Amino acid sequence: MTMTNNTADRDLMAPETEPTDEELHVVMREALDLAVTRKLQSDTWMRQHLLETVTQVRSAFQAAHP
Repeated sequence: MTMTNNTADRDLMAPETEPTDEELHVVMREALDLAVTRKLQSDTWMRQHLLETVTQVRSAFQAAHP
């Protein structure tokens, strides 16, 4: 299956314009890529802050219970 880009031939902003399967595929792929990237960033941030919090709690506990 060959994908062709005929978007230049039509007004994509016209209300009656329906996206082609190829255009939908591109948009969905970009949305998925962005979602995966954001998920990885979020996971990294959460892991980092969890480790920092655990370190702080351990330090506070050890200081209170020598």
